[in-house]
Amino acid sequence: MTSWAAWNFYESELDIVARLKAATQSGAGAWARIVGTRDDLEEVDEARQVVPGVYVLYQGYSVAAANESRATLRHRWRVVLAVAVVRAKGREVSRRNQVAGKYLPSIIQALHGWTPAGSTTPLVPATPPAARPSGGFAYYPLDFTADTNYSTKHGPSIAPLRR
Repeated sequence: MTSWAAWNFYESELDIVARLKAATQSGAGAWARIVGTRDDLEEVDEARQVVPGVYVLYQGYSVAAANESRATLRHRWRVVLAVAVVRAKGREVSRRNQVAGKYLPSIIQALHGWTPAGSTTPLVPATPPAARPSGGFAYYPLDFTADTNYSTKHGPSIAPLRR
């Protein structure tokens, strides 16, 4: 149990960023030039952005279960891969897909089944929106959910609640 006063509702964000940095920016397979948050993404001028890049965006939560003394909140995290490919005249846009396709597995491998700080359950993939091209760039979202349990008496829990 964590005390109410010690609970940071968004604690998972920086832990997910740290996990992705370790998976994509170190070792022989390092490829990400930036791993950031919504704050970093909002500062980006698309024409001068650093790619490939990975951004962690909190997408809110839903109440998975609740009663008068306990609740399970399902937090949704979006991880967006940003890539760019200079398009040769007459070439298909799918070249961006091929570039993104090399990077997406390392993101999935780093996050699926891993429990970030502040969560009770591991991250599980969820259906994201479609990839979105924009000029010479493309954005590939991956969504994950993780639950946080709490009781009004004891506060947040890092273990499943007893029934």
